[in-house]
Formats: sequence, C-alpha cells, structure tokens
Amino acid sequence: MDIREVAGKDQVGDTAGQVWRLLDQGGPQTLAQLKKKLNGGSEFLGFAAGWLAREDKLEILKEKKSIVLRLK
Repeated sequence: MDIREVAGKDQVGDTAGQVWRLLDQGGPQTLAQLKKKLNGGSEFLGFAAGWLAREDKLEILKEKKSIVLRLK
C-alpha cells in the first residue's frame, strides 16, 4: 500500500493562521462563511479548527443548524 501525507503540519498551521485572522478581523463566523473566504484552503478547515481549539484559542458553538467558530 502506498501511503502519502495528505496534509502536512505546515499546511494545517497556515490554514489555522488564516482562520484566526479572519475571526480576529470579522468576529464569529460559520464554517460555511469561512470556507468561502479561504478559497483553496477550505479542505484543511476542520484540521485548523481542531488545532486552534486544542490550543484553547477557539470556541466551537452550535447555533441552530450551523457550526460557529469564535475566538476566545
């Protein structure tokens, strides 16, 4: 079996930085809003949100049918 790394820490870290900046500048946003703003980086959005949550920099909230990310 040929196993290749799909996402390196650098790619996830870069996306986490972009997410942090978007939330810092624009306040809380849904996952859908962030995906639109990330252009090509949305495939790593879940990894980036997990990274920021693990670092205690992000809150993940459920509002009606949406997931909202907010900086702490």
